[in-house]
Amino acid sequence: MPASTRKINHPHRSPTAVALACSLIAIPACTHWAGQDAPTPQLLESRHPDQIRVTRRDGRRIVLVAPRIVGDSIIGTAEDPGTGVRTAPYGIALADVREVAVRRLNVGATIALAAGVGLTAAVVAAAASGSSPQTSSNTGGGGGNCAYCYSCPLVYSWDGAHWRLDSGTFGGAITRALQRTDVDNLDAAKPERGVLRLDARNELSETDFIDRLAVVAVDHDPGVSVAPDPEGRLHGIGRLLAPIRATDLEGRDVLPRVRENDGWGWESVPRRRNPADTAELRDGIELVFPRPAGTGIVRLVVDAQNTPWAAYLLGEFVRAHGPATGEWYDSLDGSPAQAHRLGTLLAGQAFLRADVATPGGWRPIGLLWEAGPEIVKRQVLAFDASGLPGDTTRVRLESAPSFWLIDRVALDVGPEPTFREQELALMSARDRAGRDVRPRLEAIDGKYLTLEPGDGAELRFRDAPPAAGRRSYLLRSTGWYRLHTPAGDRADPALIARVTGDPWGVSRVSVTRMNDALATMAGGSW
Repeated sequence: MPASTRKINHPHRSPTAVALACSLIAIPACTHWAGQDAPTPQLLESRHPDQIRVTRRDGRRIVLVAPRIVGDSIIGTAEDPGTGVRTAPYGIALADVREVAVRRLNVGATIALAAGVGLTAAVVAAAASGSSPQTSSNTGGGGGNCAYCYSCPLVYSWDGAHWRLDSGTFGGAITRALQRTDVDNLDAAKPERGVLRLDARNELSETDFIDRLAVVAVDHDPGVSVAPDPEGRLHGIGRLLAPIRATDLEGRDVLPRVRENDGWGWESVPRRRNPADTAELRDGIELVFPRPAGTGIVRLVVDAQNTPWAAYLLGEFVRAHGPATGEWYDSLDGSPAQAHRLGTLLAGQAFLRADVATPGGWRPIGLLWEAGPEIVKRQVLAFDASGLPGDTTRVRLESAPSFWLIDRVALDVGPEPTFREQELALMSARDRAGRDVRPRLEAIDGKYLTLEPGDGAELRFRDAPPAAGRRSYLLRSTGWYRLHTPAGDRADPALIARVTGDPWGVSRVSVTRMNDALATMAGGSW
């Protein structure tokens, strides 16, 4: 069976794409549909609802997941209100819309949130509404459709008919000292007449500094795919083995959520936790895979993305520096050692850690890098399984609660397939004003293409079809970005001290904020 592609590039499969779906929760009456007086375009722009129920002029109703305005129509994925079954993308002319309703929590409803239903977007909204005014100003960008999110530069690929979001680059590189090179599959890119087109955009509240953008063309056999590890090294992937068991850390069966690359993933149950109990500060899943005899080096393949909650909390940490945020950034840029200590502290709790079970306990495999909330990314971790007993392999993935949405986990246990790679020549790069910016993107030299919110640049690469087999494309990007914070933000030194002065600081702050957000939701103020 051929290896699957690295990411599902459907907007309705993002972590913000499943609304408060009570059919998946033990309390079916926890939400209700509430009609909206605002015109549909303003509603979608201001509220970013994950689901809406549209009543047409003829009285028929349909639920649209991940709704958006395209031209004079509202587009989304249709869902049968009775069965919850989703179909292909569906469009309704705005002129044919009689009423739009959105999901709301019933006041006082018990918070019994089921894992994997994409509820962290709702919790982010509750956290923002229940905290100080400084936490509610960022509304995110169009590509990720994620309110209260900070992330990273976005890259769109031309698929022959449309621009499609295909990459969020060098996530987590929030200062110049943390600049890094990221490698990311471009699943939507389709060259036309020997030209592959990309569009780099800044759609969020930040400044992006892009040092280099390159496209790697990889030729391989049919039935083989290629994906990067966190260090940017490419790995050939053959036939993938699905897990035979998967449970969360509280013992619930989550196998249906992580067996297939289908956008229906696992995430933590947003529930009240005790921040003083270290056992409550991590969450994740444990998986069991079949393992043929004599297996040596195997490759763990994970399709996952960050939740909006993770992006929101990163923004809150930056904003906690208040009027001194600029000086704080400058101090990190001037002291790479200080920046890397901070990066290591955040990565240890916020990145997705992978371990394998051995007779002596859990052995670390590695950390999966921050992926951003906009799109599912595939990352590969290779490890030696030859000394493990038995005919199964147990793997655990864990992080701070509610930081990750995991779509699929698989193992490739065969010999690593071979492939051939080459970088494509950058033919042209022009910004929105038509200026030639190619010299800024051809080398890692500190001559950045700087993108402010709303800026972008289109790049064209020369390509030729492979002589035989199949060709895949990956983006190799180098740079960093600086988050914007409102000028009126107040400093929160206590938050900074909690994050930086405690090895569990990120998780404790996350759990405390989650508890507050859930209380807000249960109290009916959201």
